[in-house]
Amino acid sequence: HPDSIDRLVRDPPLAGRLVAVLAASRSLTRQIEADPIGHLDVLATLDERPTVEDVTVEHLVAWRHKEFLRIAARDLTGRDGLARVGADLAELGNQVLESACSLAASRDDGDSELRLAVIGMGKLGGSELNYSSDIDVMFVGDGPRAPLERRARAVMEIARQCFRVDANLRPEGRDGPLVRSLDSYEAYWDKWAEPWEFQALLKARPSGGDAGLGNRWLDAAQRWLWTHPFTADELRAALQALAEGYAGFGAL
Repeated sequence: HPDSIDRLVRDPPLAGRLVAVLAASRSLTRQIEADPIGHLDVLATLDERPTVEDVTVEHLVAWRHKEFLRIAARDLTGRDGLARVGADLAELGNQVLESACSLAASRDDGDSELRLAVIGMGKLGGSELNYSSDIDVMFVGDGPRAPLERRARAVMEIARQCFRVDANLRPEGRDGPLVRSLDSYEAYWDKWAEPWEFQALLKARPSGGDAGLGNRWLDAAQRWLWTHPFTADELRAALQALAEGYAGFGAL
């Protein structure tokens, strides 16, 4: 790309950012090779967040790549520390989910009876995503179950063009419904939830979709998290699971 070479010669700071990225990541290198002009524009303006483009899935994916590059370049050149990078990656995940919700709604003509909110779990909800993280999600909905399930699956299909998306932290895991109503979540927390599932609510936050429903879910989750009584056996089991997790991490 001769024009790109000339641009780098004229702009040594830009060349330095490019070298930092190429030296650190094969995947980002391939991304830049596919669109050198567009991605050099990102590297030249690291203080400017690219505009979200979610007119189509292809536009959303292209935007995700550019914002991911911008975050990585700011990290690799020392502009941002660990906490800021994790928060920016999580915000990128949230925006992808928000856009995926809009695109999924447009596929079914935005059925006005449906209310669907995406709940970010784990590192996404805790604003501490890393470059290789999965995005863990749950869905809360209001409306007929079958259309809600179809829309939630469409959201995951779209978001998976940008990230690995996992919905298996939901109640009952893979065996449970993909979308539950708020009342269904509360009934589950009241009768069947395990201590680790309440622990997981510590980092759960709305990540996209119907903001009102997502915030109502969060209020209910926080209420159950902080008022639910735990028996001594439940606390012992939770601590044992935590200790085993740390032991496994140490072995790695």
